[in-house]
Amino acid sequence: DKIPAYTTFVSAEDGGRNENGTVKWAAKKVKNGESFTFKFKVKVNDDVNGQRIDNVAKVNDSKNEYTTNETHNPTPTKPKKEVYTDGNKINIDGKQVKAGQELTYSVTYKNTTGGDRDVTIEDKIPDYTTFVSADSDGKEENGVIKWATKKVKNGESLTVTFKVKVKDDVDGNQIKNTAKVKEGKNEYTTNETHNPTTTPPSKEVYTGSTTTNIDGKQVKAGQELTYAITYKNTTGEDRDVTVTDKIPAYTTFVSAEDGGRNENGTVTWNRKVKNGESFTFKFKVKVNGDVNGNRVDNVAKVNNGKNEYTTNETHNPTPST
Repeated sequence: DKIPAYTTFVSAEDGGRNENGTVKWAAKKVKNGESFTFKFKVKVNDDVNGQRIDNVAKVNDSKNEYTTNETHNPTPTKPKKEVYTDGNKINIDGKQVKAGQELTYSVTYKNTTGGDRDVTIEDKIPDYTTFVSADSDGKEENGVIKWATKKVKNGESLTVTFKVKVKDDVDGNQIKNTAKVKEGKNEYTTNETHNPTTTPPSKEVYTGSTTTNIDGKQVKAGQELTYAITYKNTTGEDRDVTVTDKIPAYTTFVSAEDGGRNENGTVTWNRKVKNGESFTFKFKVKVNGDVNGNRVDNVAKVNNGKNEYTTNETHNPTPST
């Protein structure tokens, strides 16, 4: 008897031995009119997923060889979860998403059990998102979406979807989601989806040799200001990052660190930032001598190869003379 596909041999009775995936028993004398039953045991593999477990044996009585009937045992197909965005049906599991983006989650169950099943699905709303809507009469209660029990015929599939919006303060946290599917007496957990998010780049302004942010504080003519743009890579992969920062009005460029170059009034940096790494880009300006009550404002842009972000804007008033 060949060990069935999608199973692993465990043991055999009455001297049966497993040889290269086939269980064999030594010849046994069976008297006329007598019956004898040969048994062996297997374990269904953990990664079975809707495949049918079939088995058939061969019996040779020294004069004739017979093939037994074939047994058939279906297995359930594990429910599947996917995540989409922007109306597309392309699974973006593992891809980066950003604040304000709408995500659609789908849960698909296929009945391969051999009989009709009553199926119930529930899904907890992911952290760092807000519920928007659900199809097929899905109801959200206390952060969990539940769909009414539906009868799914053998061989048919059932898909339900719901939509969420990524919160504005997601700030680099990963958005994870998994669903539970109850099929009669069995309960299954889907695969878990993962979507990293970005930490928005930040801008600060210092003066002198300090690193105390003076955003909102008054500055004066002749004073040197250092601007710092900090980018943290939470995308899940290394990125080639470009930072650009226009020199503020009412100031004059002095210098830039880490290869920053001033071209026509805009300071530009190019740098590879590894996943999980933070890097701060700095440049220095001097407030013009003729400033007179004007406000010195500054904002930067950060492009990580796939998305472009704008930092917060700093503001520094000057005294009127």
